[in-house]
Amino acid sequence: MLDELESHRDEYELLDETERDAIVKSRIGQGLFRARLVEFWGGCAVTGLGNRSLLRASHIKPWRDSSNQERLDPMNGLLLQPTLDHLFDLGLITFDDDAVVEFSKKLSKEDITLLAISGNIRLRKQPPELMRHIRYHRRHVFKRS
Repeated sequence: MLDELESHRDEYELLDETERDAIVKSRIGQGLFRARLVEFWGGCAVTGLGNRSLLRASHIKPWRDSSNQERLDPMNGLLLQPTLDHLFDLGLITFDDDAVVEFSKKLSKEDITLLAISGNIRLRKQPPELMRHIRYHRRHVFKRS
């Protein structure tokens, strides 16, 4: 986190004190959220990929729609490999009540094949609190068509 702030020092110094404080608190919160996801999932929530440098911490219910508590809650998060993270954030994939992947109609069969994503992938865990957020994602983020 400090390396990132250092690389943007000129921009950071132009901000007023309130904006600086908000950025630091946000970055600390993101680190805590990611650490909680790593502890809960141990690897990618779908594939089990364990190389943490390749994994992204993703909110299920988007940050902008979440309460402060939900923003740090690991039950509102998935640790995903980059392709799945990107598709999930864009609403091009979600998961059904059995934690099996659903594809948006915006993805063609060719897209799915070229992305090397199987239709039978699923979340490795599905506690009720997490699945409540998945239902939100399916209703409000997922692009059915």
